[in-house]
Amino acid sequence: MSGEKSKSSGEYGEKIASEILELIGWKNVLNGKNIACVKNDIHQGAEGNPRQKHGVDFIVKYECPLITRSESNILISVKHRDGYPETQKGITTQFKSFLKDIAEATECYPSHELFSQRIKGTKKLEVSNVIMWFNSTIDKENEGVIEELHSFRNSDNVNFKTVYLFDNKKANFLYSSIRYVQSRCTDFFFYYPDTGFNMDSTERSHQGRVLPVQFINSPIQLFKIVESTGNCLVITVEDKFSIEYFERILQLARLITENWASKIVIAFSDYNNYLNEEDIVKSKMKIKDTEFAQQIFVDKFSYLDFRNLGGAHNEDK
Repeated sequence: MSGEKSKSSGEYGEKIASEILELIGWKNVLNGKNIACVKNDIHQGAEGNPRQKHGVDFIVKYECPLITRSESNILISVKHRDGYPETQKGITTQFKSFLKDIAEATECYPSHELFSQRIKGTKKLEVSNVIMWFNSTIDKENEGVIEELHSFRNSDNVNFKTVYLFDNKKANFLYSSIRYVQSRCTDFFFYYPDTGFNMDSTERSHQGRVLPVQFINSPIQLFKIVESTGNCLVITVEDKFSIEYFERILQLARLITENWASKIVIAFSDYNNYLNEEDIVKSKMKIKDTEFAQQIFVDKFSYLDFRNLGGAHNEDK
């Protein structure tokens, strides 16, 4: 029974992940790929035997909007459990195991045929990893483990590249942000700020349907929608509302909306118009550019439960 439960849990996690990938525009996806191990002199399996292959749940390819003429290849590992470990040590130990598996798969990825199949027009290739680590514990849809890894040390000397950890907290923020934007306008874009690496005026775009991997676990998300009154920037914020943080977000909004946005919406999950509106008015009164101040609106977005993307499994709990 334990094997059946493990398979069911794994399939449920992969279903959630697949739906999230669809939402963020990662459509060039290959599922459940095996990568031949070409370093089995150092890569060992669970029994200490040389590995023959590495399993990854998804491989994604797209042209990166943040780096001109660069192709992103992302190896994704999905881990779905009934709960996160109860101690910081347990979380760290489990994460190290996940990291070792995906890092070794990435070391051998250049031997896979997908590695050499480049997107037309790209000149550089960036390979990175996403570990999607979900737990299905009821009422824990916003639980995170990233904070517990602040003192993580690579004591096992794992040779890893850029790795993004995507836990319940990050997944639910991104999912709830997208659903909030869709409630305002079903036809939305992810917004791409200038990075210094995407300044080619003939190639670059400030908007698109693909969320760059660099933003997958960001504490803010940027969207562009077109309303009847014009272009609108929507910023969703993971952190709790405070006037200090709001004013920092305003600086970012001013920087990235110069000459194109007629409206800026900044949304917090805990914003309360009755309690916070006066602080917002006072903050806007300090802005010398009154036209810009009039473009600013603050709103509340609601947290949902991203795990329902997997279907009835979570609803039955």
